[in-house]
Amino acid sequence: MSIAAIATGVDLVDCARIARMLEEDDTFLDIAFTALEQEDAAADPARLGARWAAKEATMKALGRGIGSIALLDIEVQRDAYGAPNLILTGAAQERAEELGITDWSVALSHESGFAVAFVLMMKGERSV
Repeated sequence: MSIAAIATGVDLVDCARIARMLEEDDTFLDIAFTALEQEDAAADPARLGARWAAKEATMKALGRGIGSIALLDIEVQRDAYGAPNLILTGAAQERAEELGITDWSVALSHESGFAVAFVLMMKGERSV
């Protein structure tokens, strides 16, 4: 079976905004990031910003926004080589199934106070 892209999402985050949220709201980390994401990012606003961007980009690719999909339903993990992976649960996984999405890919980057994420949602199976 070949794979076909069906949706994309991209998001850009000002990491200074994430830093402000960390300072101003004691609940921000627990509301927005799983325990694994918090451990992996080590409270670094750039790394958290990239994960926030991934969550927003994923929601865009799924055609939904914050509120219909919980931030914690989208988790950014790293594989054994350090590459980012998305784990979808709850409403995010349900929406992916509704759309027939069988695979996804995420790319993250941060530089000069900004973080960006790009998400590609696909149908089919990867051949590699």
